[in-house]
Formats: sequence, C-alpha cells, structure tokens
Amino acid sequence: MDMVKKFDGLLDEEAARMLASPTLPKINEAEGIVGLYGKVLSVGKVKKAGKNLVKNVLIGDETGCCILALWGRNAEIELKEGDVIKVVNAIVKEGYYGKEINAGERSEIRKVRKNIYVKECENFFNIEGKITKKMPTSVYVNGEHERFIKKIFVGNDCIYLINERIKDARDIEIGSEIEIKWAYTKNGKIFVDDIGRISRK
Repeated sequence: MDMVKKFDGLLDEEAARMLASPTLPKINEAEGIVGLYGKVLSVGKVKKAGKNLVKNVLIGDETGCCILALWGRNAEIELKEGDVIKVVNAIVKEGYYGKEINAGERSEIRKVRKNIYVKECENFFNIEGKITKKMPTSVYVNGEHERFIKKIFVGNDCIYLINERIKDARDIEIGSEIEIKWAYTKNGKIFVDDIGRISRK
C-alpha cells in the first residue's frame, strides 16, 4: 500500500520512504530529519511541557544510545523495556541530555520485530555500591513547576536523585548495596531522573 495514502497525507514522500526502508542510519549517525531503529532501554513518565505532553524514552543500538522525546499523541504510545521500534520523520537536536531525537505530531513510531544489539552507552551508565550517606530532600520552585532533589552518596560518589527517583531510595537504609541504572552526568554532577532506576542488590 502506498505509505502516503495509508497515513492519509500525514507523511510526505521522504518520510514514507524512510518508513518503508529496511536500512536506516544508526543513532550515532543521526542528524537532521531522520528515521531509525532503536531498542527501548528505559521509559520515563508522561509529563506536561507547556500545553504539550512529552515522554522521554532511552533507546539504543550498536553505536550508542540517546533520548527519544515523544511529543503529543506519540507520548501516549505504550512502550516497555526491550521493545524495538522504528522511528520515522523525527528531528535530531542537541538537548538537555546531549543528542536527542524528537518525535512530534508528524513523526511515526512503530514496534517492529528486529534484533538489535545495544552497545554500552557513553552518556548513560550504571553504578553499583553501598549507600554511605543520605541528605534531606530539597525543593526548587520554577514558576508553576516544582523539582525535588535528594543527594545520596554511593561510596564517595555524590548522586542527585530527581523527583520520582527519591521514592526509590526512601526505604533503602544507609549501608545497603544498590544498583543504579541509567544515571548521567551534567555539569560535572551525577543525576538519576525518571529514565533511571534504583534497586537493592
């Protein structure tokens, strides 16, 4: 079936070719307007950004990983860790996490059957160790938005937990061995937000 007709004119010819193409660029090659395959590594919560909905998803392939920001109707697509998706007509930008792929109203997200090996990520990483200290939670208000931050120490590393991740550490005692998945660094500090996960070892 002609892809342009199938999506009732929502896709232009270039996007339709990307959707039909079996070979697409890898994550580390992505720039401009792209289509690509990625394996879902972690799924964040749906949030409001102004009048829009947005959900961050960490995706990876054999060349690395990055944040896929799903906007509008795409933010409501049900995805889980391990899903492989085809992203079409998305825009690559430099964002908060570095390279980010933005899938807006003109983008298409489709689950596919495809094996993807994920290389170890450079910008997101895992931490294992013992909690040595927990600090009180702080709240920062920016207009109508509140941001909760809690510092914990794993060994000698100071780690900033953001919002929902604070709950993960609430019942974990000092001295416990933990594993943190998908932490990242920003301005020389280590953060764990809704893409990350914290669990006892």
